[in-house]
Amino acid sequence: MRASEALNAVIRRERVWLDLAVLRLYSHPGFPSVFTEFLVQVYHGMHTAAALMEAARTRSADLASTCPVAARLVPYWDDHIREEAGHDEWLLADMRRLGMDVDGVLSAPPSPEVAELMGTLHFWILHTHPVAAIGYFYFVERNVANVKTIDHMARVVGIPPTALETFRRHATIDIAHGRELEELVDSLPLTTAHRDLLAVSTATVIHQLGRRTEELLLRAEQSTVS
Repeated sequence: MRASEALNAVIRRERVWLDLAVLRLYSHPGFPSVFTEFLVQVYHGMHTAAALMEAARTRSADLASTCPVAARLVPYWDDHIREEAGHDEWLLADMRRLGMDVDGVLSAPPSPEVAELMGTLHFWILHTHPVAAIGYFYFVERNVANVKTIDHMARVVGIPPTALETFRRHATIDIAHGRELEELVDSLPLTTAHRDLLAVSTATVIHQLGRRTEELLLRAEQSTVS
């Protein structure tokens, strides 16, 4: 089985809870009340992903002389860091258009859910292998919201669809990124240990995104009760 096929099998098995949680959140009458919090969490995830890639690139370079997988990852991180540069600034611009307090967003600490997800990935990069970070990008960039979902979100919240320009741009950009990641994963000379780490990393990303969504859903439910 190709490495991408094995990873896709993990995703199909693990994503059911996350998909249900996202569906419940987007359709919940309290979603507009937590929408700004949702955007803040997305921003911190995007912003921290840049640091995640830098850490993965540094660690890959450190291991490159003895690990062919790490050596192959160095140019990928170089390219991806360049491609993703400034994307978090796009979202800040959307937030400003929505009248959000961007200075407050930048000064406040990220939520525990975001910190747990990114902190876990950083641990694996530094103490196991940087291929762990591929699990995050493989899932996130191959599972972006499509334009119909983005437009529905805007209608539910009561904002113009153009206010979510970052999401709309990623709906197109990440199609190519997803294909590149599949080709990359299948081209890497992965050992069993690498495959196992990729699988557990990807499953953990899905689980923690599910927890993040459930926390937002809980607050959405509380807002309708109060």
